[in-house]
Parts: sequence; C-alpha cells; structure tokens
Amino acid sequence: MAEATHAASRPQESAARRPPTIRSLLLIDCGSVFTTAALVGLVDEQPRMLARAQRPTTSAPPIADLMIGARDAVAEIERITGRALLRDGRLITPEQADGAGVDSMTLVTSIGGPLRIFATGPGRETLSALLYRSLAGLFAQVESLPPLAEPPYDAQTLQAIAMVRALAPHVILVVGSAFGASRGAQSLDAASQTIMQWFHALSESAHTDEEPVALPTVLFTGQTEDATRLQATLRTVAPGVQVVQALSPSTLAPLNRAIGPIYESASLRPLPGYDRLRKLAATPPMATITSLGGVACFLAQHYAMNVVVADVGGSSTVLAGATAEGEFVPGSQPVMGVGPGAGQLLRTVGAENILRWLPFALDENSLREYVLQRMLRPHALPGSLIELEIEHALAREAMRMALHAPGSRLTGMRPIDVALATGGVLANTPTPAHAALIMLDALQLQGIASLAQDTARIASLLGMAGVLAPTFAGHVAEIDALALPLGPVVTTIGAAPAGAVAVYATLEYGDGRKLAIEATQGELSRLPLGQGERALFSLQPHPNVDIGLGPGQPARATEPIEGGALGLVIDARGRPLPFAAGRDERIAQAQAWRQALGIALNDGQSRTQGGVQ
Repeated sequence: MAEATHAASRPQESAARRPPTIRSLLLIDCGSVFTTAALVGLVDEQPRMLARAQRPTTSAPPIADLMIGARDAVAEIERITGRALLRDGRLITPEQADGAGVDSMTLVTSIGGPLRIFATGPGRETLSALLYRSLAGLFAQVESLPPLAEPPYDAQTLQAIAMVRALAPHVILVVGSAFGASRGAQSLDAASQTIMQWFHALSESAHTDEEPVALPTVLFTGQTEDATRLQATLRTVAPGVQVVQALSPSTLAPLNRAIGPIYESASLRPLPGYDRLRKLAATPPMATITSLGGVACFLAQHYAMNVVVADVGGSSTVLAGATAEGEFVPGSQPVMGVGPGAGQLLRTVGAENILRWLPFALDENSLREYVLQRMLRPHALPGSLIELEIEHALAREAMRMALHAPGSRLTGMRPIDVALATGGVLANTPTPAHAALIMLDALQLQGIASLAQDTARIASLLGMAGVLAPTFAGHVAEIDALALPLGPVVTTIGAAPAGAVAVYATLEYGDGRKLAIEATQGELSRLPLGQGERALFSLQPHPNVDIGLGPGQPARATEPIEGGALGLVIDARGRPLPFAAGRDERIAQAQAWRQALGIALNDGQSRTQGGVQ
C-alpha cells in the first residue's frame, strides 16, 4: 500500500519482528474518544477483515490507562472469533498452528492531541507553502509565534502568556530565509530575541501553584551560517537547537523526518499506559491522518483516479486526498470535531454557519448547550433525530474547515473521482443517504464522482498495516473499506434559470429498459440503479450548466456504470451551494434536500422541544 509520508519519514520496522509471511494482523486505533481493534486474516486464501470491536478510550481518570481500553477491544475480538490473541498481557505472535495469535500488530492513534508547533523566522511567510507540504501526513497544529514585549507585562500580555502556557507548545520552529534570498540577519535576530523572551516567560510561573511547563524543542530549517548564529544566540536558553536542511521543493523530507519522532515523544509517551501498548506493536505508531493517507494513495493508484477519504472524529477532522499519480494531498483540522473539538469549531465558524444546515429551527443557545454537552460527555451518542442533525451539521462544518485549512491543496484537486466516508460520524449514519448528503454538502463535489461508505470502519487502520504488508492491506482496503458503494453522483457548476431543467438524464438498462428524468435547477434527483446493477447513461446539461466537460457539453458513458445504495444522484443545486436568505426558506430547503434522497423527517422536529421550534 502506498504510504502518505515522505520516504525519509516512514516508520522503520524491526526486521527481527516482521514475520516472513503475513497471514494475519491485529490493528488498533486509539482515538480521542474510542479505541478500535480489528483482526484481518485469510478467508479462502484472500485477506479479509474477520472481526472488529470498539471500546471507550481509557486515557483519563478514573481509569487513566490506555492499555485497558485496548485490551477490552481485543477481548471482544477474542470473544467474537474464539481466537486467543493476548496471553498474560502479551501478544501471541506469530500466528500459531492452532489458529491462536497473529503475525503482527500495528498501532494508529490520534489521542493526545496534535503536535503543537509555533513557527517564526524570516522565512515563515514566504516559505509557508513548502512548510505545510513538508508537514503533510503529520498530526500537527501550526501557529505563528506571537511577539512578546519586555517585562513588566501588562494584563493583555499576561493573558497571552497564560494562553500559550495552557497550549504547551511542543516545538518552536524557526524558518530561515529562502535559499538564494537575502538572509536578513536583523529578522533572524528578532526571531531569536522573541524565542528568548518566550522561554523566560514560560519558565516563570505567574502563580506558585502552577505546574512547570515543559519547554519546547527548538528546530531550525535554513542555511548553515544562520543556524550557527541562532545556536550561539540561544545557547543559554536552548542549548540543543536541532538543525535540518533548508526548505526547498526538493528538500521537504528532512523537516518531516525531524518532527515525526517528536510527536511520539511529546504527545504519546506521556499518556498513561502508552508504553505497554506500544511494546505490542511491530512498528512505531502512525497518526490517523498518515494512515488514511496511505489508504487514499493506494486506492488512487489502484483505480487511477483522484480519491478523498473523509473522517470526522470527536477532536479532529481529516481529509486525506490522493491524486491518480499517488501524490498525497491532505487537509486536516487537528482541533475541530464533533466531541471535545466541537467548542473550537463553534468558536471558529460561528453558530449561524452550523444552524444553516438544520431542517428545523433551533436557537443559538440550544446549539451552544448541545456543544457543551458533547465536550463534557464525548462518549455520548446522539439521543434523538434532533441531536443527530446537529451532529451532522457540526460534521459538515468540520469537513469544510479541513478542506480550506492552511496549507490544504484539496480545493484545487479536480476532479474528485471517488469520495470515501469513514470514521465515527460518517460510517455510523442511520442510512447511506445521510452520509452521501453530508459528503455532498461539505465537499461540494464538481462533475462526475462516486461515493462510498466504509461501514466496516476499517480504513483508518489500514495505512499502518500497509507498511508491514502492502498487498495484504491493499486487498482489505479494496474489498472491505469500499464495501458499500453509495453510487455515482453528477454535480453541476453554473446555473440554469430558476425552475428550468438543469440536466436531462437517461439510463439504458441491460434488459433494454430506458428511464429518463429532468433534473430541475436547485434540486437533488435520483435515478434507480441498485448495487451490482449496471446501465449506460447519457447527460444533456443546460447551456449554462457544466457537468465537468464544459458549459452545455453532454456526456455519454461508453461503458455501463454500476449503481449503489442511492442509485444515480444528480446534484443540480449549483456550486457554491446557494442558501436561502430567510430562516423559513432555509429550513424548507434543507428539508427538500433530505426528502430528495429519501431521508425521513421526524414530525417531532416541528414541535417545541429544548429550544427547537
């Protein structure tokens, strides 16, 4: 399976611990809310997922031991399969003649939060695109290191220091000037002075009862002369400045390789029980975004198509894209999700942007109350259709923020040929139509694409498995992660006049039947084409409408297409999505979109209930 990270930063597995032939793997994913275990092995000599289990992640009091949640998930796998995997807390490996044990185990994680990086230096802005490309595939949150005044500090400065102390940065990254550019000694000296001021501020506790802050690692990427001067300036506060090769389009790997190990030591190793869990795995852990990137790259190369894999979690949201050539194009929001990350999401996008997706009226206070409850009770699931719709609205905005995150190039990846929904929210929707509508709304696909839902919820675990057994993991990804095709989708760009036909669509089935519909501008439409059923299709758009081939250009399939759970969907709502101005009109619009895909609306949503009017 293709890997998402640069070659220099790939996990280096121990040859002594890698069995010569992989027949079975135990995959574990420790998320911020849930820990998932999956067993994959041979069925009729073909790699398949055998069982999967999920248990709450036990990183916080009163349990505070990651190993407990992982062990509970593995115990459920043992109960389902009747296969012993652990003995006295140790993994039975390799797979035994009686079927017990597995050949190896992999670990994927997003717990502990992202690696928090504060960037500064004369190249911080000019090299930002290269910086984000270098960090692609790492679970990292990048912020600019703010300037700091000399003491005594005023109230505003003290508040800023308290916020940075609470954030507890892991790395201060100094980006030198671009190669060939004026190195700007004054700018580098200013960055050095700012770092020294921050080290002093972080070292001095404002209150005697405050816990000491672990000072961040200082990392410099730039020219050798600048590195020498920076090290000399910071030697009293940061004697161990780490230096890597300057950023350039051909030297992205050194910085990625230097930061990668810091994630494990700074974010994961302090977690209770992590060391015991880590000893079970054959390779170093992989961040969820990296693992999903591996799956996306494999699928993109296998099908020679552009692929996006979407995963909305409790604390973070990941969009892992890959081009047909296998280039990894990620987009992520490491601190925004539908659980503990819902508060940051609400603060960033605002209540109005979340409320616009709901098919009922909800006041802002009720939304804030729900978000607070999700932050306080991350393991809780939506208890009503009202709460479900709020969670799905949060998911749409989290995906939108990941799509447009700093450094993301996903908005320029066109077309998106395949979009795969996975993870806690998107793989657990009540119906496939819910997942499809969330993906269409958030990604705003253009042209002709295919949607799929990872109902096995295994995609996030397979990228790490691909390090040990690429062919083995790739087969599981193709068969089990794409187990539920939602069907082809045609989305329009441009707009026909209101009420006019945007696209004439015709299906020609294998038995000679023909079915034609007129997709009206501003609406969603469906043609019946079940999973496994095949038909030829033709599309004739309005002269002002583009379905990916140019305005007014028709399309006709030369080979039959295969349907899915939703048949063939035509999204003629336009891009970007046109939201109605008034509240009542917006609600009617959201209801119409759901009804078009067969999503039932609960009558109780129209009654007053907990702020719902």
